[in-house]
Amino acid sequence: MKKQRKITIADIAREAGVSAMTVSRYLNGKGPVAASTAERIKAIIERLEYNPNWLARSLSSKKSMIIGVTIPRIEHALLDNYIAQILSGVTDVALQNDYRIMLLPFNPEHGTDNEFSNWYHSKMFDGLILLKTMHRDPRIKSLAEQKIPFVLANHKYYAPDVHFIDVNNKLGIRLAVEYLVENGRSRIAFVAGDLRETNARDRWNAFCKTMQEQNLTVNKEWVIHGQFNQEIAYRESEKLFRAKTIPDAVVCSDDYMAIGVIRRIKERGLRIPDDVAVIGFDDIEIAAYIQPALTTVRQPIEKIGRLAAESLLKLLNGKADQPIRRLLSVQLIKRESA
Repeated sequence: MKKQRKITIADIAREAGVSAMTVSRYLNGKGPVAASTAERIKAIIERLEYNPNWLARSLSSKKSMIIGVTIPRIEHALLDNYIAQILSGVTDVALQNDYRIMLLPFNPEHGTDNEFSNWYHSKMFDGLILLKTMHRDPRIKSLAEQKIPFVLANHKYYAPDVHFIDVNNKLGIRLAVEYLVENGRSRIAFVAGDLRETNARDRWNAFCKTMQEQNLTVNKEWVIHGQFNQEIAYRESEKLFRAKTIPDAVVCSDDYMAIGVIRRIKERGLRIPDDVAVIGFDDIEIAAYIQPALTTVRQPIEKIGRLAAESLLKLLNGKADQPIRRLLSVQLIKRESA
């Protein structure tokens, strides 16, 4: 059988009626290409099933064609549905732009100030997406001071040369509390995430503010710290149901903690939502399938990853408006648990 000839940039250019340089500019995202021409080149590439030589492009552009993504060095990190959805969004954009991703396990709590910047200077990747970093992590400041291209995912940090994609966490918690109050709940408990993360801090502050607006008291005995961990939330939620008066609703800073709380409530012989309503935050894929199905605040997790990757590529190609700061909308998804 005759071996099929490999499709080249020259073939694409001939089909599109443009120069090979124009096709190269389109593939590398460098230099102007008219929108109509870009669409024509894209269609031809898809029809001919052209696969760019990734190594050759890397050498010619003097780029690694790799995006680094930090993930926390914790057990089962890649089984975490939240992290998986973020990575899915990042990967889709990377592959569409002929990039690859490199996962960079790190300790969110410890590390030298220059840890991330040293990785970058080793030439392993062209830019970084930071996931699960802590509030005011000095490693972020070091990246910004050295003007290294990076984007924070689901983390808010207002400082020069710091770029982030996050969601309106405060709105999400306000929607949850108001919904509970509208349905006659007044003894509302809160399960906080890791308050060293900006999204956890925003959700806790929003809970306190909204409770005050609703003329409700934040009972310190009904506030526990689940650290964004299902088992910790399950263990700590025992404290919510020891007293004679127990909460009639629990707002959780993420869905995994809500699942832990639901398990505890069931073990206590209480009914959900009749005795205790539960609301989570995230809307991870399994939220709709647990029993009872979880009412939760949906944040567009995969979109966060996608926009973080798109923003980083803009930074790498010098096309970004400085600084990149996006707060995405959220919505309350009403199911059986509240």
